[in-house]
Amino acid sequence: MALGLSVTSALNLTLEGSVGSFSVGAGGETAKSVEVKYFLTHVGLDFENGANEEVLKHLAPVREIFPTVDLEFDEIMQRDIDDARVSSDLVPYLLDHKSRDMVKLFPPIIVVVLPVKAYENKPADFYPAVTTDVEMTAEGHEAQITRSGVKGQEVFEFVQPLQNGKLYEHDLVRLRLNTNKSRLVIVDGQHRAMALLAVYRNLKQDWNDAMKAPYKDYYEEWTPNYIKKFELKNISLPVMFCTFPQLDEGYKGDFNVKMAARSIFLTLNKTARQVSASRNRLLDDNDLIALFLRDTLSTIKRGDLHAGSTLEISNIELDQAHDRVKIESPIAISGVNHIYYIIEHIVLNKLEDVNGAKPRAGLYYLRTDLENFGAFRRLNGRNVLGADLADATSRQFYTVGAGDLLTTEFRERFGKYVVAAFQKFAPYQAHSSAVFWLSEQLRAQANTKLRPILFEGQGIGRTFTAHTENLAEKIRSKEFGAEAPKLQEILDRLNATQKLVDEFIGKLKHERAERFLAKVTDKRALRSEDGATHPRVTDFVNKLYENVLTTVAFQTAMIAGFFGELERANLDRSKQGLEPIETEAAFDGFMADINGFFSPNTSREFKRLVEVFQDTLEGEVRDWKITPSNSTFRRVVYRGEMQPAQWPKYKYLLLEIWRASGSELEAPLKAEREKSRRQVFTSLEQEYQKDFLNRNLKREENLTSADRSEITNGAYEAFKKFLRNVGWMAQDVPSKKELVEAAAPEDAAEAPIVEAEAETWEAPEDPGFESGENV
Repeated sequence: MALGLSVTSALNLTLEGSVGSFSVGAGGETAKSVEVKYFLTHVGLDFENGANEEVLKHLAPVREIFPTVDLEFDEIMQRDIDDARVSSDLVPYLLDHKSRDMVKLFPPIIVVVLPVKAYENKPADFYPAVTTDVEMTAEGHEAQITRSGVKGQEVFEFVQPLQNGKLYEHDLVRLRLNTNKSRLVIVDGQHRAMALLAVYRNLKQDWNDAMKAPYKDYYEEWTPNYIKKFELKNISLPVMFCTFPQLDEGYKGDFNVKMAARSIFLTLNKTARQVSASRNRLLDDNDLIALFLRDTLSTIKRGDLHAGSTLEISNIELDQAHDRVKIESPIAISGVNHIYYIIEHIVLNKLEDVNGAKPRAGLYYLRTDLENFGAFRRLNGRNVLGADLADATSRQFYTVGAGDLLTTEFRERFGKYVVAAFQKFAPYQAHSSAVFWLSEQLRAQANTKLRPILFEGQGIGRTFTAHTENLAEKIRSKEFGAEAPKLQEILDRLNATQKLVDEFIGKLKHERAERFLAKVTDKRALRSEDGATHPRVTDFVNKLYENVLTTVAFQTAMIAGFFGELERANLDRSKQGLEPIETEAAFDGFMADINGFFSPNTSREFKRLVEVFQDTLEGEVRDWKITPSNSTFRRVVYRGEMQPAQWPKYKYLLLEIWRASGSELEAPLKAEREKSRRQVFTSLEQEYQKDFLNRNLKREENLTSADRSEITNGAYEAFKKFLRNVGWMAQDVPSKKELVEAAAPEDAAEAPIVEAEAETWEAPEDPGFESGENV
């Protein structure tokens, strides 16, 4: 006999509003769309409505729901919050004293009801089984119930009244949620939501949670007494809660809840306030390069401290403030845009795009055909996918299965070496180990303010500085009247924190320089009289990082350049019926060669670095007597602004260092090196001629043989000294005759034959880096 016991519902939050639906794409050319069933309501600061406070307790930005360290890159759904902008612009808009009686207009905050895994605070891919039935409500009305999960273990439940067989979509609809088995994740409007949450938390003194506490400082000026002056009942924002009923545990397609949430975010932000390219690339499910990017970043994240490497995901700038700039975070050595660009040039390059030291040709962002641009050949695509699936696959259209297979191929053939380059290149090792040292210093001090600013979010450091500046302006303008003394106390604390941040960044840069020079055997030559490393030495090392080692041009030259030369050699070997050169052995040899140059063992080798990248360092290093030189990299190889398309210039520099002596790569590298030398020398000679004509007020047709000899000799002497500085013995330097009489010399500065992409990622390098100024 059945006991007839009732099951208590697990749904603990009930909202009233209206319901509707729209669709998001499920990826792939033939895949069907997925329905988004949404619930539209409003949330505000009228606490007589109990639902308002309950929503505000559970609503939070992603950064406060899921610790970043626990998320994979396919689970990232938002960018960093600019708390300075929220505090300086959005909170005042909510509390505008000039229009206290007006309801503020905001677009809806978009929230996804995201299921979480059992026993883990991590997103689940699917909801528990979703059912739709007609039931009687407690009030005795007939209603359609759409429910995820069995009673007692529900995630969500829509209750839509039925009258005469017609569903109500407005007014009387309810959404009931289980906040223990789901998280209310903001996928759009988190800045608007944060303004409302900040006011609520300041009123309720609700900043104690460890995930919230790091951001309290940004909102302290909005004191409870000040907030209570406003008509808080009139502050209400529309909120749309989104669910995906089709994406339950019985779903058989290629989509999942996390992908659907990302799809909503990208769709909304393509026409709204621009999201950084780095964030779009992290979220994009319709670009194979983005797929490879996320997998590479996940490899870095999973490999934290693995096998002795100190490379961590904090060393990669994830949310770059501007799309085409140098790395800004002092913690980072590379960025999302850098790695995306590198992968694009590994997978979709044509070998003819890189002609010696000439600018790289081609519009890579337009390249979608995986066959014509060599991606299938490099990734063994036709074999792993099969002919039919390969024919239906392109950069932007692919099934989840095809994406997974190609990602696995990319990881094994290229991705693991991209990661290894950041782990094994000596200057990057020095950087990541110094960052780890700093992290441990702050951890030992249990500093709850500095660690978040430096480590917890790529944009938090920028935001903290902006917030301090905004608060200082408010005090100057006397915006808060009687509250000003309290604000000054807050500003004093912020300034003290900023000073500490600057001090620790200085310590990081000093420690990095020490580790960069760790192998130098005669360190006394690099030290001042007080025994510390000479400040000019430290400054040079830091400038080398800022102006060369962290640029997208150098990193592309190092990684994509390596694979390009290996592929060139292997294609030639294939024509001769020879076995391909093994990648791992070639990579290890490459790392050994370039580390030998960029990780000096003696003060003399350090001086060579200075002479390549700055000017001539005469006498003892500790005296730091810099004299102008015409044989630096930037005066011999490339004299313009180093934009990404110019990365073959750095590749040429690395070819002078990468000898591959005694290996199968030695001969092909030599051929490419000699070709590049002819181009570089031709360009240099033309530059010397231009300078000669300007100085002597002559025209080219009036040059005498003596004039031409003077021009050629000057160019050759500069080029010869450059080659000596990168490590060639005198007998290995080509003669002037070899360079001048080389057949069909090409100018390395000449524009490429194919269209060149207009790229300006890097800001101009510090003009004083080579001249000796500012160093």
